[in-house]
Amino acid sequence: MAYLTATIRKHFTDTYFSRRPLSEADYSRSRNLFILEGVCANGIFTLTSGAFLSGYVASLGADESLNGIIGSIPTLLCATQLFSSVVIENLKQKKFLIAIMALIHRLLLAGMFFIPFFVQGIAARITAMIIMFSVSHFCGTFIGTGAGNWILQLLANNNVGSYLGKKDAYALGAATLISLVMGKVLDNYRSSGAELFGFAVIGIAALAIAFTNFYCLSSIKEPASEIRREKVNLKDVLTKPLAHKGFRKIILFYVFWNLALQIAGPFFSIYMVTGLKLDYFYITTVGLLSSAARVGAAIIWGQMADKKSWLWVTKASIALLGVIHFCWFFLTQESYVVLMPVLQVFSGIAWGGIAIAMFNIQYAFAPLENRVIYVSANTSYAGICGFAASLCGALLLKLLPDMAIGGFTGTGMQMLFAISGILMIGCVLFIRIVLEKNR
Repeated sequence: MAYLTATIRKHFTDTYFSRRPLSEADYSRSRNLFILEGVCANGIFTLTSGAFLSGYVASLGADESLNGIIGSIPTLLCATQLFSSVVIENLKQKKFLIAIMALIHRLLLAGMFFIPFFVQGIAARITAMIIMFSVSHFCGTFIGTGAGNWILQLLANNNVGSYLGKKDAYALGAATLISLVMGKVLDNYRSSGAELFGFAVIGIAALAIAFTNFYCLSSIKEPASEIRREKVNLKDVLTKPLAHKGFRKIILFYVFWNLALQIAGPFFSIYMVTGLKLDYFYITTVGLLSSAARVGAAIIWGQMADKKSWLWVTKASIALLGVIHFCWFFLTQESYVVLMPVLQVFSGIAWGGIAIAMFNIQYAFAPLENRVIYVSANTSYAGICGFAASLCGALLLKLLPDMAIGGFTGTGMQMLFAISGILMIGCVLFIRIVLEKNR
């Protein structure tokens, strides 16, 4: 028994707290494992967000405004990174914390699909779902910046754009396949009046992916971090990023971007499920077009970032997405057959650039020392603004009347999409006038 205990302890220490210098083979294998980890993470994200999340929340009995607010909870919880960065920066080895918090995050996401089988009553079910969803994303956002910095440590600034483009491409390809299969399964249960059982199947799939993701994180090697002479405190997190003239511009940009995105962001999937009343399989099929475009575009955007700049990619991709969001104003039950596939393709192209650019641009502007602090503060401030924007969107949804233009009538939700598009064009102007100035 003592031998078994010692063996387990040694394996645990070697896995999560090893001090052995990494070889080039370790770096290469870890980078490949992070691609597989991204496949798993994006797979679970796909099953627990967007149309799947909106449909599940609606099946529990929530109205559209509450549905949108629930969908924006992860944005609000980004504020936890103000505090998590203090913990992460003061740890020499961060791997175990990241791996275990990621596991809890994804197990709770999977578990929320089983709530109707254990909790009775609409209010009780929605409350339980909100609690599990919130705690889950608290764990996820707590480690988000640390995980991102871990990837960059393994890359050591070598072809970052190309690697992130490749990583995003694999993740999206797998997520598309998963969503197509699960969308068809859910439609079958929905047509037979057993939609909640369909969501339970999604929960089982998410559980399997969660454990695979945990295996990947546990197998990835962690490069040694420098020992800090001074401990990081909350005051540093709150003041240093704002005091840094260059990074302060990035914070303002991310706040603006989250305002533009989140004022309508949670309502796109809701509009498809409850407004246009589309089947899940159709939603995932047109999502396939978006993902295919995003996969190819992500690689090209990454190469362009290496050749030009992250600011150029950010500006171009956000401008494209702004036009797309504005065009959603014209998406109706009569026009979606033609318009939806076109918008989804160009949306995928835009997000192929935005996803990798918005990840990297904050790291590019942050000082190398205490980089996690700067990025965490940025994510927190932007998240608070994004959640406030979602609340504003939910309020506007109740206040905005239908608008008739000629023979066309747009709903309040469609007006939110147009407002989002206009604000995104404002983001592009902010980049040109503020970020590119004296860069």
